[in-house]
Amino acid sequence: MVRKAANVAAQTVERGRDAKEALGRGGKRFGQSALEPVVRLSGVLWLEVSGAFFGIFALGALAGAWRLRGNWHEGTTAQEQVVGALAMAALFGYFCISNFVRARRRERRR
Repeated sequence: MVRKAANVAAQTVERGRDAKEALGRGGKRFGQSALEPVVRLSGVLWLEVSGAFFGIFALGALAGAWRLRGNWHEGTTAQEQVVGALAMAALFGYFCISNFVRARRRERRR
């Protein structure tokens, strides 16, 4: 009787271990199948949104440079402002393009 009870208890413990391992494998599969695509696509979306904002800032800097272009011949301060605005437009334009390129690469990666 004691031997039978010990055998049943050992089988129950073994089934519990198997269930725990199966649950771990199932959780890992769920993470791979459901969560990884969501994380990847949210990263792609973040890169696209931040790229759009960088594009808006680049256009604003270009508009500022265009507005200041008439003052180019007035002196070095006006020239520095135009060059500064063009530098900011180039910097934000680079960030805009690089964010969209990184988003495309991340979207295609599996």
